Amino acid sequence: MDWSLLIGLLTFIICTGAGIYFWRGFVDRLRNDFRAEQPALRITNLSAFHAGDVITLTPDLENVGQGVAYDCLLQLSGWEGSFSVKALYPHGPRYHKHSIPIVLGSAVPIRVKPLSRCYLRLACRDRWEQPYEYWYPVTQVENLNTRLYDVHINLAQPELTEPNPSLWKIWKLLRKISAHD
Repeated sequence: MDWSLLIGLLTFIICTGAGIYFWRGFVDRLRNDFRAEQPALRITNLSAFHAGDVITLTPDLENVGQGVAYDCLLQLSGWEGSFSVKALYPHGPRYHKHSIPIVLGSAVPIRVKPLSRCYLRLACRDRWEQPYEYWYPVTQVENLNTRLYDVHINLAQPELTEPNPSLWKIWKLLRKISAHD
């Protein structure tokens, strides 16, 4: 066997292995930098108050991620209202937790009739206008005393719809961040 062929093959394998190692480090660092800029809205607490035929649900909404959440919106299936906030900041000097009262009277559709799919929806955008949605499943339980439906929100298992951009797009988005941001 020719020694030059063996040395060339060995050099190629070593260079390829080193290239893959450094490429993976670059990709991991890029993804971690992108995750550090993403918001993460969560309902951290939910209280319910019953007064006659009226139920008042008060979810506590906060941003537990590291990035700012813009154009935040909270909606409940079968409830005509909505709640919106221009920006929700992560923990830090501008942090604020929001308690949102949702008043469900006896004429609200979610209390009167069973709905096929009920969700509490949180929607927001990150600094690059990419959409994020968080869906909390809602169950309706018929109250035998009033013949209205009581509402239960499952906070343990939200469905998340988050953007999944390519590495090239992540790199372009991260390059748009200025030094003072």
